[in-house]
Order: sequence, then structure tokens, then C-alpha cells
Amino acid sequence: MRIKVFILKTLLISIPLTLIPVIAFSAQKITSGATCKVNKQSVTYLKKTYTCIKSGKKLVWNKGVVVPEPKPSPSATTSVAPAKAIFTPWARSFDTVLMTSTALANTSQFLGDVKPSSDYKLTLDPAIKESDRDWITKALDYTNGAFSEILKGQVKVFLGTTHEWSAKSLRSAGEWVGDPQSPFPCSNGKNDAYCAGPNLALLIYSDIYSPNSNYQWDAGRQSTPAHELFHNVQFALGGRNVGSDDPTHIPRWLMEGSANYFGFYIVDKLALNTYASGRNQQVNSNQAYKTVVPLVQYDNFSSDPYGIGQAATEYLVASVGFEKFLNIWTFTKSEKDFSKGFKKAVGIDISDFYSKFEAARPSMSIGTS
Repeated sequence: MRIKVFILKTLLISIPLTLIPVIAFSAQKITSGATCKVNKQSVTYLKKTYTCIKSGKKLVWNKGVVVPEPKPSPSATTSVAPAKAIFTPWARSFDTVLMTSTALANTSQFLGDVKPSSDYKLTLDPAIKESDRDWITKALDYTNGAFSEILKGQVKVFLGTTHEWSAKSLRSAGEWVGDPQSPFPCSNGKNDAYCAGPNLALLIYSDIYSPNSNYQWDAGRQSTPAHELFHNVQFALGGRNVGSDDPTHIPRWLMEGSANYFGFYIVDKLALNTYASGRNQQVNSNQAYKTVVPLVQYDNFSSDPYGIGQAATEYLVASVGFEKFLNIWTFTKSEKDFSKGFKKAVGIDISDFYSKFEAARPSMSIGTS
């Protein structure tokens, strides 16, 4: 019986001794050089693994080795950025914001770092407030600078508050725009007048400056300086927009729609307002587009080509870029034909574009708000 007990006690003692070298006593305080008891025993303490070694006749803990931090798996740490949405040229179904943002980005990419330029002749009505003159000339300078090589400093801008002032000022300068038989340039003498001719732009804010006026500087009015100056770009590139029976005639939806687009682009670029605000007014909530009329028919003075032409411009610029878009005017002039110039610039027939536009129209938020 004694023998059995002795054997059992021996076994109980020997078992933990054989396990010591492979157990990490993380709670035990370990310091380098301190005495240890079991040769080659390894202990992890405070992110280091210490080993019991012989130093002379003693057993001591070595300096320890830093335990490397475990590398997390890529799936646990790498967040994959969502794929950036890209507008597909001539797409039929898309998000409206994607189309407009692509068009605006393409325009900025083409223009690059614009250096504003006041290299134009400004005739100013003394009644214009200094605060208004500041933001208007800021828009004119930026637009003129963006197309300085095209406009070549030849534009004359008339900025006034009344139609009487505009008529007197233009006649004194030997200029006119609009009906030569009318007492006022391009207006009925009542409401605001914004118009352009080759190397000439007229901006009359009679609504804002009328006595007891309730009108405000909304995105539409803020866009007019760049809008009218862009007409000068059109004339410089493509010549005068002649009657619809001439092969070089460029449709009004394109002439006015592109000027509308660029006007709101500048409003947004200079932080005067937002592009979305102008688009909502001219395109989204425009009651004129509640009735669906094909784009091709917006080439007269009885319809409203501004908003729908703006949407068509967005679609074009988003699909082919701003440089090719401008080439519509350049190639119309060189080819002496709008249809030929359009195809050379854009790469598809104008009839094909009309078909693509009508198919994509439900995605453009035209008259939907």
C-alpha cells in the first residue's frame, strides 16, 4: 500500500514539471536578468517572450523578444470603396444628377485654370449699384477669360437699368441689337432685356431697378452675364445664326440651351448660386414641358427652347465632352452645313441624336417637379 501511494505522489509531482516549458505565465512578473528555475522555459510577459537561460552557474531570464502584433486579414481591415458611377455616352436610362455632374466636370476639365480677363469694353449705367456691378463684372471677367482666344477682346458690353438708357447708349455708340425699327433694343420697354449680337452683349435689369420692385437676384438673372457672353462665343466660332432655311442655321434649342447651361455653370463656379437651383427653375419645374413636344420642334420664337435645350446640352457634353460640343459651331461654319458640322463634331447624325434624346428624356427630369 505504501508503494502505491509513493508512486501516485511521484506522478502528481512529475506532471507539472514536464508542462512548465510550454506554459506562458503572463501574470508572473518577469524582468531581464532575474533568476528563474527551469532551463529553457519560455514565458510571455508584457508583449515579450522571455526564456530561462544559464548564465554561469545561475538560471536567469534573457532580454526577451518582442511578440509581433498579429496582422489582421485583408478582409477585416481593407474597406473597398464603392465603384464610382460613370455616365455612359448616349445612355438611355441614368440618374439625372450623374448626367449633369458629368457635363459640368467635362466643362471644367476643358476650361482648365481660367484667368479672368476684363479685356472687353464696358458701358455702364451710373445707376447700377456697386455691389451689383461687382458680381456682374466678376461673371463677365471669368467668361471672357475662359474664351479669351476666341473673343479676342472685341466684345462690347452695355450694362444698365432702364430701356431708355440702353437705347440712348447703343445709338451713341453706333450699335444696335434686335429689331432696328423698335424704340428699344431687343425688348418691349417693360421687362428685363438680355440679348447679344456679334461682339455685343446687352444687360438691362429694369425689373430689379424699377421703383418698389419685388424682384430678386435669382439664379436666372445671375446667369445672364455669362449667358449673353456665351452667345458671343457662338457667333465667333460659327458666324451669325441665320434663318432656318439656311443650311448653316443652328436650332434655337441649341443656341439658347447651351447659353443657359453655360450661364448656370458660371453661377455655380463663382458660388453666386447653384447649378441645381437654376436647372430646377428652367428644366425640372418648367410647366412648358408638362406637354411632351419633340426637341426638334423647339426652333422658333413661340416655344421655350431654353430649359429643354439646356438638358440637351447636358446630354451632349456628358457624352462627348465640351471641346467636341464647341466644335458643332466650328464645323458648321467650315462645312457650311449644320447637319454635317454636327456629325463631324459629335460623331453621330443629328437625326440619330434626336432619337437618342427622346429615348433618354424620361431620365432627364424635364418638367417633372
